[in-house]
Amino acid sequence: MESNFYIGFWQIINMLFLTYSMAIVIIYTGMSLVSIFHLFHYKTKNVDINYDFLLAAGDAAPSVSVIASAYNESATIIPCVRALLNLRYSNFDVIVVNDGSTDDTLEKLKKEFQLEKQSYIINYKIKTRKVRGIYRSENNIFRNLVVVDKENGGKADAMNCGINISYKFYVVCVDVDSILERDSLLKLVKAIIENKDEHVIGVGASVHVANGCKFENGSIREYAVPKKYFVGMQVIEYLRAFLIGRISLGQTRSLLLISGALGIFKKEAMLKVGGYLTSTIGEDMELVTHIQEYHYDKKIPHLVLYIPDPLLWTEVPETLQSLGRQRTRWTRGLIDTLKLHKRMFLNPKYRSTGLLGYTYFFFFEWMAAIVEMIGYIYFIIALCLGLTIWKTFFLLLVFMYLFGTTFSFLGVFINETNFHVYNKTKDLMRLIFYSLFEAFIYHPCIVFWSLKGNYMYLRGIKSWGVMKRKGF
Repeated sequence: MESNFYIGFWQIINMLFLTYSMAIVIIYTGMSLVSIFHLFHYKTKNVDINYDFLLAAGDAAPSVSVIASAYNESATIIPCVRALLNLRYSNFDVIVVNDGSTDDTLEKLKKEFQLEKQSYIINYKIKTRKVRGIYRSENNIFRNLVVVDKENGGKADAMNCGINISYKFYVVCVDVDSILERDSLLKLVKAIIENKDEHVIGVGASVHVANGCKFENGSIREYAVPKKYFVGMQVIEYLRAFLIGRISLGQTRSLLLISGALGIFKKEAMLKVGGYLTSTIGEDMELVTHIQEYHYDKKIPHLVLYIPDPLLWTEVPETLQSLGRQRTRWTRGLIDTLKLHKRMFLNPKYRSTGLLGYTYFFFFEWMAAIVEMIGYIYFIIALCLGLTIWKTFFLLLVFMYLFGTTFSFLGVFINETNFHVYNKTKDLMRLIFYSLFEAFIYHPCIVFWSLKGNYMYLRGIKSWGVMKRKGF
């Protein structure tokens, strides 16, 4: 009798793992098909598009403030700001918020852009740390640049300060460790104009890895895949996340996350929810989720969009220590957002955002590492008890490896067939190599950092950690 109980118990566990594995296969296959179909439609629709009509609109074009927060960003601040000032758009300004840097970030900005302190009345629509000074340039070339110096309060507080300073209708939030393509604002605003009847409140776009690329005067001169293993693996990860995951979630109206590195928002929508939440380290995901929850609660029509164009290139961590800090932070931010907005979970009131988006992030972003860890423990216990069916185990292992590798190949294929970023044979060979060997070293590290992030969250650790910049 007892023997039958244990056999039945192990059969149930086996069935749960098999069900979860099959769910992953079905979900990601479906996401891939949605992404491929949308990309084909998007490229066909925009093959001969001319964005100059927005340039010709002058001040009649939707007004945009590009806000970048900076804390000890001396290595990247000048090329980043130059790239922002060189954006092709007719009605925008650039607001750089120096969040109490302890290095020479502010001094570099003053010298490079000939800044002088100005008298400025600030309307604190969102409560932030004290502003110490507002700077503008005496050189007319930099007339649309505003630099804010404030007490340190973290990235969310700095972005909220930028929102207070801005008097434009839309806000673009960027990281200063990134370089934007010159047509970024044109493409983001075009997406809003095309869907004006659906009340767009936010638009995200693809982010690519800048490490390994060559830059000149704030623009990319040559694209290249990084040679370092852990940096190259992040290229594969970004291609999958943005060209498959984000596209499919955007098309099903279930997108909960617009990358903090690049996103455009209707400023009024941000003000209604009090801007970025300063008490979480996942402020970008929390903002997008909160805005949509608010609009559903108030029954206000809205739409969050995602466009597949690679509009921004960002510097990713090059050391294991920095990468680990980033990933534990991402995990803690994800958990915090899911907890703060838990009433959206499978709630039909929030439509596809709650039924699909929240559910996806709960089961396949947060729970994935935990389920995988339980699977390892289960296998070891089963091995000790002599219950492991080796043939079944290895067949499942090989199948999941091949599926994951195919998924990575698909991200590379989608990127190259649609955007032709990496044209050199050696770059494509590196991407294939990274795709083949991701499962053996990189993936276990990601699982470990995710589990560590869960542990840190339970302990209440909310520190960001430091990521050293190499610079462009």
